[in-house]
Amino acid sequence: MVAPFDSVTTAHTKIRLPTADDAAFVTAIENDADLKRFVGGPSGKSEECYQKSLGKPRDLWCLIVESLDSGFQIGRCGLMTPLTSDECEVHVILAKHHCGHGLGTEVALKLREIAEARFPNRFLTAKVHPENAPSLAIIAKLGFSADGTVISDSYDHGWLRFRRSLAAKPSNQSMQVTPGRRTIQLSHD
Repeated sequence: MVAPFDSVTTAHTKIRLPTADDAAFVTAIENDADLKRFVGGPSGKSEECYQKSLGKPRDLWCLIVESLDSGFQIGRCGLMTPLTSDECEVHVILAKHHCGHGLGTEVALKLREIAEARFPNRFLTAKVHPENAPSLAIIAKLGFSADGTVISDSYDHGWLRFRRSLAAKPSNQSMQVTPGRRTIQLSHD
């Protein structure tokens, strides 16, 4: 069950719990093949399916991102916290026309703050497709360390894993990601 959570804001966005009224927007985001090419592909789920799940949020896995300027939905994000794990996985996905403006970083940094306050004994984690340069840039700004490659029978096989203690502050060092023999140099702003 979700602990009381109304909404939080960043400089340009509002992050809030979803309602059944968000189902059409979430369905569009989740089934956009181009948008989801680096984040698991289209879900194939119907609007009715999302209406049922969004109408009764149980955790912070799906939060709605709204523009403070317009009040319109511009993305979804969340924190996945499995009961049997010491991890809290962060994810952010924005509608195409809102990408590339720093909003993903802004939302991810706010999610890190929420995770630090609510789950201080967990590790913040993320999985990123190795060709998803915007997400890799956000990961660097969040202070993550490379944690290997995902091995699974699912869409995320071969993705890069990142991990960060929620109890510690990030270092100012560059991190090296080495999937196989390839190195990607990421630096903090």
